[in-house]
Amino acid sequence: MDTLASYDELPYDSLPLPETQPDFLAAVARLHGFDAPDPMRARILELGCAQGGNLIPLAWRWPQSECVGVELSRVQAERGTPFIQQLGLSNVHIQHGDLADLPGDLGTFDYIIAHGVYSWVPLPVQQALLDVCRRHLSSQGIAYVSFNVTAGWALLQPLRIALIERTAANLPAPARYQQALRVLNELEAEWTDPVLRKEITFLKTAAPSYLFHEYLADFNTPISFGEFAKQLESHDLRYLGEAGPRHAVVELEDAWGLTPEGMAGRWQDAESALDEAHAIRFRRALIARADAPCAQPPQAEALSLLTFYADLQSDDEIDLENASEQHFTNPAGNAIPVAQPVMKAAVMALSTAYPDALTYPDLLTAARQVMAEYGVSNPVDETLFRNALFQLVAAHGVMPCISTGSAAGSLGEYPCAQTLARLQARSPGWVVSGLRHTTLDLDAPARKLLRFLDGNRTIDELAPLMQATLAEMGVEQSLEHVSERTNQQLWLFARQGLLVK
Repeated sequence: MDTLASYDELPYDSLPLPETQPDFLAAVARLHGFDAPDPMRARILELGCAQGGNLIPLAWRWPQSECVGVELSRVQAERGTPFIQQLGLSNVHIQHGDLADLPGDLGTFDYIIAHGVYSWVPLPVQQALLDVCRRHLSSQGIAYVSFNVTAGWALLQPLRIALIERTAANLPAPARYQQALRVLNELEAEWTDPVLRKEITFLKTAAPSYLFHEYLADFNTPISFGEFAKQLESHDLRYLGEAGPRHAVVELEDAWGLTPEGMAGRWQDAESALDEAHAIRFRRALIARADAPCAQPPQAEALSLLTFYADLQSDDEIDLENASEQHFTNPAGNAIPVAQPVMKAAVMALSTAYPDALTYPDLLTAARQVMAEYGVSNPVDETLFRNALFQLVAAHGVMPCISTGSAAGSLGEYPCAQTLARLQARSPGWVVSGLRHTTLDLDAPARKLLRFLDGNRTIDELAPLMQATLAEMGVEQSLEHVSERTNQQLWLFARQGLLVK
């Protein structure tokens, strides 16, 4: 196959995916008792990398890594190469090709990423993907493979069937998407099922690429966790853990004395039961070679080996004396409940340190300091702290990692943005990514401001420049107002690790 026509016509947004960054994957592996390679000096392969929106920031962040991307859509693959050249990176390249026909000299990789591929390709390509993992994973390497799960998708299949039947398969992808929007309006008027109506409401505002490739593409084949585990076994691979957020984790009763190999079957049965109980529709599985050390369900005790970061805010007055549930909000607007006083103090400390991370001992010390600063003298029960942190890590309220990071703590006299951020800001079709591999939703003026941050202008010089820029866009504002907004935006850039120290 020379290219993938539907992805040429309607490509997915090429975004940084926080849950695929090897720094995070290595931390999750440690929770499962698995010692993964150093992510900062790793060989990383991404299958279905699009134009490199996920892979290139990893290569930029870790110059001692070696990153290879493979993409079947010729249009997307060819967009990535000039971007890499403009950055001057020599440790990353993207090649147009089929994952089922990779060159034999690729060598082994410490991390293989396949996000949004497995469920959306025919069975022979699924088998080829797992073959790639088996052949090209290093002895302690980790592969990330996401897939749609039968338990959750069984409820949504009537919607996919209706959209396929009521739209014309011979239309170009953008035209068929427009036709699908009209069908969604018809179905919304016809159907009463609350699950399907909720999904229709979401799809009407979702990215066009998501609607098309999830509901109209030739392949979207959900699979049960149990069947996926069997597929891994047939390819000499084994399940290592889950990289996605979880609101329930497996805890095996009467597992004392069992080896990891002995509990593997019970663990997999429990994972399948969780999928059914919670109607899980999407998994982000971590897998390893079958001859690698066997992992185990996540253990709270392993948190002491990790480092943590969190970008959480709360408008409430935080109660550090009582175990009353309060909510912190992440940038996506999701509410994260926290009850234990010491954990609330820890979240406050992490938010202050962000985007830098704190080791487990430093986080515990910082939580105690926050409580002392607020006049709370209650003794800290480390077991309660560890268990509360474990739940937040599972739900991705707090993210685990290996490295602490190092971001600019102030704006400086001449604010200067990272070269990657400035190039992303001036390149159509590219999003700006933060230090923690997050997507920043920046409007046109904010992207303009980033482009101006070359280290040659003071903060006072930036304000009139932004005032003139806004005027060119048809927005007239006072210099005082623009100066205030510019300063706020600069601090946002600093908080996301976009500025040079």
